[in-house]
Amino acid sequence: MIRFRPHHFLCTLCFQGKGYSPEFVKNYQSIADALSSKNGDELMIEVVNETDDICSPCPHKRGVSCEAQEKILKLDRAHAEALKLKAGDVLSWGEAKARITKNIDMEKFEKICAPCSWKALGICQSVLFP
Repeated sequence: MIRFRPHHFLCTLCFQGKGYSPEFVKNYQSIADALSSKNGDELMIEVVNETDDICSPCPHKRGVSCEAQEKILKLDRAHAEALKLKAGDVLSWGEAKARITKNIDMEKFEKICAPCSWKALGICQSVLFP
């Protein structure tokens, strides 16, 4: 089972091998590779309201929170609401992708991802709305 905080569902769809440190990128790439593998849609994800499996090697991690905790909480709250997620929910990656497709359009993306520093790079827009 993989543990995700709410905003990491969209981030994982858009992950392009960039990140905060080589260890962070290596870890995230292994998670993204598992989810995009032949049986990736069957992998189960537990929703958490703290640092998760993606965050584990992040240089900004401070215990179960982040240096930018207020910004991250704002992202998590917005994504949880948009994707109808709450801590403790368990769903497959396939179910998560279906929720993203059903609930996220460009307008919603612009709103829920507004505080994200990665948004300005345009990567997510090009992946989600080609």
